[in-house]
Amino acid sequence: MSYMGVLMESVANGFRELRNVLSGNVLVMAISWFLYGLSGALVQPFFSLYAKSLGAGDLEIAVVKSIGMVVLGVFTVVGGLLTDRVGRVKMILAGTLLVSLTQFAYALVGSWSQLAVVWVIDEAAHFYQPALTAIIMDSIPSRKELKGFIALNVFPSIPWLFMPVIGGRLYDIYGVQGIRYGFLVSGVLSLMVLLLRARALKETLTVANRGGFNLVKDLTELFRFKMMKHVILIYLFTGFIAPLASSVWNTYGSIYSVRILGVSNTEWGIVSTVGTASSIIASLILASVISENYVAVMVTTSVLSAASYLFFASPTLMGVSPMTALVAGSVSGAIGGALMGPVISAMLTRILPVELRGRAAGIQRFIENMGWALASYIGGLLYVWLGAVGSLLASSVLSVAAFIYLYLVFRSLRTLLN
Repeated sequence: MSYMGVLMESVANGFRELRNVLSGNVLVMAISWFLYGLSGALVQPFFSLYAKSLGAGDLEIAVVKSIGMVVLGVFTVVGGLLTDRVGRVKMILAGTLLVSLTQFAYALVGSWSQLAVVWVIDEAAHFYQPALTAIIMDSIPSRKELKGFIALNVFPSIPWLFMPVIGGRLYDIYGVQGIRYGFLVSGVLSLMVLLLRARALKETLTVANRGGFNLVKDLTELFRFKMMKHVILIYLFTGFIAPLASSVWNTYGSIYSVRILGVSNTEWGIVSTVGTASSIIASLILASVISENYVAVMVTTSVLSAASYLFFASPTLMGVSPMTALVAGSVSGAIGGALMGPVISAMLTRILPVELRGRAAGIQRFIENMGWALASYIGGLLYVWLGAVGSLLASSVLSVAAFIYLYLVFRSLRTLLN
């Protein structure tokens, strides 16, 4: 059989395996994340522009984003503790309802200050994130973690193929009112997610009688876990090191592209769509053929992430066409981003026992949001001090440093993960 024939057969077998992975709770979460992807892809690419239109300054956006992350970090610790006490499903339903309500609030704000308040409330409403993490970890088949998490990334990504273009057209035609329409649609889709999760999710944790709520006892039990030091090292990567590398682009990418490089809102939507298409195609192929090779995925991610920021800076550095540079950078960064999250999730699933996953995810979210808050603020300073191009070059260097750190952590866990 030819090499191409062997590859096609391997891909076909991989897709058959994925059908077994995507069932039960995993399938419910995949569908709900697809619906959330529809709403997110419609408004998220233009959120910073929405804030600017309502009177926000560049550094103000970074500051409020940081405050929201601090609030989320605190609430997810409590959410994680409750997840291991009352179960996954109750927490998920309560959080989904609150998030749905905040989407409608985004559509109604009339000033930057009001938007900032809703933004912070929305972050607090995501206290149920540890329950989402735990129920996926509990439900995904053993030794299929990397394949499963890569495949799950596809579902929320699909709407980014077309929804950013629709959002861009809404913004170009209706201005700020177009984004308001987008948030109204987001609220309706969130209510659909709530209904789906209420009807179809199955509890994965048998809740034991552990007495009254005891924050100190529950956290002490978690930190006595023998592998917790390795878990914390991974959380430092997801919580600060990786976000620091991406903070400039995540916060100012749309502003840089539209207001500095001069592309239209519709063109910016097209850039997002092209990057997402590349991410989906790569994820589908890798999910079907990948063999739990963590090092290979980490190296690939590092190279692609570092290259993406160089592409974004190239119009000023080398005179490359803005659209060419943005498309190349978006493709590179999207593929890298689609791979790194599943590697982290698969590593943690292998390490953490079921009864600790909610609390551990709460600590992870706390560290991440504290780190993201700091990283977002530092990213704002880099953007202001170094300028757009200088901060993008710094992001490229930080991406390589992040990979080196993660690889060193992986080496200490190689025996367990292989």
